[in-house]
Amino acid sequence: MELILAPNLLHDQPQTLNINKVATLIGENGSGKSSILQSVFEERLNKRAHHHLNVVCFSSGQNENYSEKFGIYLKRERQAGRGLGLECLYFDKPWSKLLIFLATATKRSGKVRSFLRERGYVTESAFAGDDQTTCLKCAFKIDKNYVNRVQDALKREESGEVDTLRNTPYFRSLDSFINTFVSNDYEFEQPLRKRTIEIPASRLIDVSFDYPRQPQAGEEGIEAGEANAQAQNTAFDPEVSFFTQAADNDYFIDKQGYKLVFKDGIELDQLSDGEYQLLFLYALIDLFDAPNTLFLFDEADSHLHYKNVEKLWSLLHSIQGHAITTTHLLDSISAKENRIEHLKVVEHGRINEDNKIKQLISRLSVLSRAKSVEFEVCGKLPNIALLDDYNDWIIFIKLAARKGLDVSLLEQVHAIGKPSSRNDDNENIGKAKVDWTQSLSKAETDLETMNVFLVCDRDNSNPRWHENGVLLLGAPRDEVNRIRWPGNRRVQTFMLAWRRREIENYLLSYSALTHFEVIDAINSDQLAQGFHLREGDSGDNDGIRMLDVKHIVNPLIETPDIGKDLTKIESYISHMKPDEISEDITNMYNFIIGKL
Repeated sequence: MELILAPNLLHDQPQTLNINKVATLIGENGSGKSSILQSVFEERLNKRAHHHLNVVCFSSGQNENYSEKFGIYLKRERQAGRGLGLECLYFDKPWSKLLIFLATATKRSGKVRSFLRERGYVTESAFAGDDQTTCLKCAFKIDKNYVNRVQDALKREESGEVDTLRNTPYFRSLDSFINTFVSNDYEFEQPLRKRTIEIPASRLIDVSFDYPRQPQAGEEGIEAGEANAQAQNTAFDPEVSFFTQAADNDYFIDKQGYKLVFKDGIELDQLSDGEYQLLFLYALIDLFDAPNTLFLFDEADSHLHYKNVEKLWSLLHSIQGHAITTTHLLDSISAKENRIEHLKVVEHGRINEDNKIKQLISRLSVLSRAKSVEFEVCGKLPNIALLDDYNDWIIFIKLAARKGLDVSLLEQVHAIGKPSSRNDDNENIGKAKVDWTQSLSKAETDLETMNVFLVCDRDNSNPRWHENGVLLLGAPRDEVNRIRWPGNRRVQTFMLAWRRREIENYLLSYSALTHFEVIDAINSDQLAQGFHLREGDSGDNDGIRMLDVKHIVNPLIETPDIGKDLTKIESYISHMKPDEISEDITNMYNFIIGKL
């Protein structure tokens, strides 16, 4: 998609922005990233450009530029008797609870519901998958002015008029809402004083939300304004249209006093800033994503844990519409979804595509300290285990516990995932781990590290082991021993390796594989009869050690789009008999705790 950008505060010329699903603006503080987003927002808000797009704007924290411009726009619309349209909106924090509530209540397969489900914050009905536990608590009122308008509509109907306020889809939705959640005998004869009401997500279906209609010829005043606003909102669910109208300017619903309560009484306000923000972003996408939607997200990745940063970018690149984002986080810039064409370097409010690679390297150079920060953090850890993947450590711990070993002794060891970068020869095993340890030794930080265990996959190499079958001899170990630590600090480094090909080989168990009905995939003609797994036998033989079994084991312990699943790993290992677990696990355990 191509957008013609209007001049902004820092650049007085129009410019063209090509968006390949997502355009991510990067640059130094004050480079004008936010100014570009604001110019797009203001052009659409004032109906000067981008008429074909619905624009949804979000800024991390309270952005006075957005809120001020949007406030002026809202005041103008109300003075003109027009209701709130959804074609261009800036959503600040007071909107978050309402939108998150609507997303979980109406989008069963949406990102908000998925998040709540993963965290155990929701109970769903078995048949329809409705949210059974989320509840929105809010203040509700009907003021005297609206009552007068309804009574006036009644008088006009007595004179034969048909198209009055009472016959608009919005009024019918409001009447049904009041009958469901406030009072079933209210007739708009007197105002309703402000009162707190509870709206369970499971009961939202009980309200008859009418779809908006186009305004009819001859409609005037507020009725026409409401009809026009609803007509603009036909692309969105009627629930969204109704609640945004009701909460606009706290007309019927006071959005300042919301409480959003999840399962077991957990409130949205009790979640971390990162969880809160991620849910808000998920709600915006659940409710407003469409082919003609343009999301403007200003530093939406702030406050987020790095794993949630990965989820955010994966989500943005999968939306139906398009997004323009800004960021200063290295994790976002280096996200695998953000390819070179998605990154846009901004200088003084101008998108600079000249010598783009050089510009990117220049901009990223200010973030080069990220690696040293990693070593500063890791240098505070007294005992470090480097494994090919963090999940390898989890599996090792679970196997050791199943074998009856006291795994609480391993709590002092902090596991870090680092690949082995090995080939088939003994010289290269664990090279990346050695390089990382060498870099740690050179880090300009106060090291508290005492032990580093480099635990390598064997794969197809043929390393030489010490007599305990864990510690390696020869070149790899010699290379580790040549590492010099600052201040003559005595940091013990150990080059270790699994005797089996990789950690998945230690999950080979006759009982577990029989339970999951895949034992024949191992005990087949491709493995000599003498090496077959048997009940009560650990399988410590050369045939089992060198099998490539990931395609057999991983489907039993992984979940699509997640990878290794802790629940599935625990379930699988629970079906392994302790005497079917390799002695290699005991040897690795004994070696590590013997050095602590």
